[in-house]
Amino acid sequence: MTALDPQTLLTLNVVNLLALAILLPFIMGQKLSSAAQAARRSLIVHSGAWIAVILSELWPTNWWLNISLSTVSMICYSSCNWLLYQALTNWLGERPFRRPLIVLAIVMPIGYFLFFDTYAWRVGWANLLIAIQVAILANATLRPKTRLVGPWRYVLCLCLGSMSVFTLARGVLGFFFEPLYPNFAAPHPINLISLVIANITMVLGSVSVLVAWREEAELQLRDLTVIDPLTGLLNRRGWSEQATPAFSSSLRHQLPLALLALDLDFFKRINDERGHEAGDAALRLFGEVLRQQARTGDVLARMGGEEFCVLLPLTDAEAAKAFEARIRTTLEEAAVARLGFSFSYSAGLTHRSADDRDLEKLQLRADEALYLAKSEGRARLVER
Repeated sequence: MTALDPQTLLTLNVVNLLALAILLPFIMGQKLSSAAQAARRSLIVHSGAWIAVILSELWPTNWWLNISLSTVSMICYSSCNWLLYQALTNWLGERPFRRPLIVLAIVMPIGYFLFFDTYAWRVGWANLLIAIQVAILANATLRPKTRLVGPWRYVLCLCLGSMSVFTLARGVLGFFFEPLYPNFAAPHPINLISLVIANITMVLGSVSVLVAWREEAELQLRDLTVIDPLTGLLNRRGWSEQATPAFSSSLRHQLPLALLALDLDFFKRINDERGHEAGDAALRLFGEVLRQQARTGDVLARMGGEEFCVLLPLTDAEAAKAFEARIRTTLEEAAVARLGFSFSYSAGLTHRSADDRDLEKLQLRADEALYLAKSEGRARLVER
């Protein structure tokens, strides 16, 4: 390892990062999610950190230039870590240790600046706090709360975990064994290994980011095929994909299952008298009310126009009626408050019986109940 040149490794790392920063906009395009944008910016700022480090090593005798560039590099390190944390939060859901990371990102460059005249303290301080920051990032790749669960997370976790360990080792080396690590380009084996690991993890980490972006794009594309864009509920295709397995599970385990068919009353009148924007607002509000009252496992869909369906697993007759009553009460209050006008809906309710062998039969019975509700005067629930 001693034959390796630290300055060459540093330069190679910067070249790789700059190449990625330049090429990623062409690879990923300009219309990116907030997560992808934060990840890309993290790589760009990371390259700035390495550039500042190299430049600071070129003028070791110019105190003001050295301290300025070195401190800028520390600010960039903290910033790139925070940007990557934001990307992970947007991809995987709320991540732990957010506030500690913010504190570490702020106090690390401040302490580095204040300890600058004491080499051991500034090196120990900076590397320790950067190691903790990176460890927080490694932990942030685990336990996702969204649908992004690809193996890229484990690769990124390994990269970040390795960098955390070697950054800490470099801090210990600089704090306790200053003669062995007098500057960032020192040819000590720990420093050389750290720089090699930095180059490897930079490549693998960048690949992980690209894979995460691709997985996100694929999920978004899939959502376009199964999600109604106006209400955010499932469309007919999404309903079929989710409701059919739920029905099969209920049939297999002989568990109760209820189905509600819903239709907004006089919806055409809303469009004709108030305009299509008001009609769209009514549909969005109705979808929002359904989501508010639904439980995990309930299947909600807009079947087309002003028609909706709700599948309620593990729900008996009384619970289904209570669910529908909550929807009606909530809608009455929200419509006037949010839209300035009220509207109602008709509902047909049915339950899986021992004779029901497929979902289509259940839906047909719910539609028949809905038709009766409309023919009997609307704004009511009919059960069959």
